Amino acid sequence: MRSLLLALLLFSSPALAQEPAWLNPDQVRVILTARGFSDVQGLEREGPDYVVREAKRYGQPVGNLRLDALTGLPRETPPLTDREAEAMLRDRGYTDVEPLGREGDVIRLRAKREGAAVELAVDARTGAVRQ
Repeated sequence: MRSLLLALLLFSSPALAQEPAWLNPDQVRVILTARGFSDVQGLEREGPDYVVREAKRYGQPVGNLRLDALTGLPRETPPLTDREAEAMLRDRGYTDVEPLGREGDVIRLRAKREGAAVELAVDARTGAVRQ
């Protein structure tokens, strides 16, 4: 009986009933900007998600983007296109960006950074850049 009472007290605690710490729209916009999104239009909360009606990702239009309201990260993100990878590198300070080809989800590019020529591989799924 005592353990049943203890269990009832624990599981009926107000702390367990609190709503999760959802991000506010300004926080979501900061996260999207850091991930290459701009011109975000129609940002609305729908349950555990935020929905973006229109935006640009590295200059390319995207629509109906669904984001996790706790993290601000897209639920599903299509792989980067070659043009998006080029724009991402320019945003990160590379110049003279030229595509070299694509092997599956790896986009190969040549660019200059602080005047030095480099060859890069961009993971189209994550946006990670390797030399």
